[in-house]
Amino acid sequence: MNEKTAQALWQDYSFLTKEMLKFLDKQVMELFYELMDQRERLQTLIDTSEDKGFKLSPMGKNLLMEANQDNQVILHNLQVRHNRAKRHHQVSETYNSTSTTELFNRMDLRR
Repeated sequence: MNEKTAQALWQDYSFLTKEMLKFLDKQVMELFYELMDQRERLQTLIDTSEDKGFKLSPMGKNLLMEANQDNQVILHNLQVRHNRAKRHHQVSETYNSTSTTELFNRMDLRR
């Protein structure tokens, strides 16, 4: 079996993270979640692989720093999407509640 080095695994992780950002920006959530699943599987490989000092090397530190920054951007964008959806839901609930109340009030007036 051809095992990848820690460097190759982390480069793949970085690539998947950057792709996740692209699809999140384009709001193509199905592909975003597929990439997230792939990255989770890759994380398992990273956790079980022998690092051989890559994370402590200048290249490793740089790659991890970029991945952490990208993860922060992803987290922020997901939080914004969540807040927007929550606000939309609250407005919708308020509108539906108001419409129902008005309907019942009109029904009461006609009696």
